[in-house]
Amino acid sequence: MTLFNNHTSDNIFQDFEQKFKPILYQKYPHLSTLHIDCYTVVQYNQQKNIPLIDGLCNDTFAYSIDVTNDGEQNKVFAAIVISPELCESFNFTEMEKMAAISHEVGHIIHHFNEALSKAGNMMVEIKADEVVAKLGMAEPLKSVLHKLKSSNRYSKEQCQLMDLRIQMLSCSDDC
Repeated sequence: MTLFNNHTSDNIFQDFEQKFKPILYQKYPHLSTLHIDCYTVVQYNQQKNIPLIDGLCNDTFAYSIDVTNDGEQNKVFAAIVISPELCESFNFTEMEKMAAISHEVGHIIHHFNEALSKAGNMMVEIKADEVVAKLGMAEPLKSVLHKLKSSNRYSKEQCQLMDLRIQMLSCSDDC
């Protein structure tokens, strides 16, 4: 059983799966029931009948999840979208890409967490970052956040959120 259906030419998704799938399935058993499609931004935008992702042109990575019911059972569409061009412009390392993927996987994992259904944006980001920390990827994600923040692509509020996430990730290492 595979975690990812990789439609991109980037092997980072296979590398991530090989390294982290057993840990993820052990800690989050419901993840083993999902197949996450992986697309580039261009590929994702060419798909039919999928959820739109706001601000996709500014994101190095994004996730999408949609649950529909066909009358008999729920069908789950889950995807992670990568912008190879932005990743290259930020000079992301393989570890930074894996950290970003683990964050997006965290969003997908916690999409099904009823306790977060009314949570604010900060709590949702923190829960996704907790998955990153559990995989030992806090340092590379902090590096990603520093790079994004210094790019001047994000609003003051988004940068403040990134600062808080960096602090929380630092605490996950030290606290």
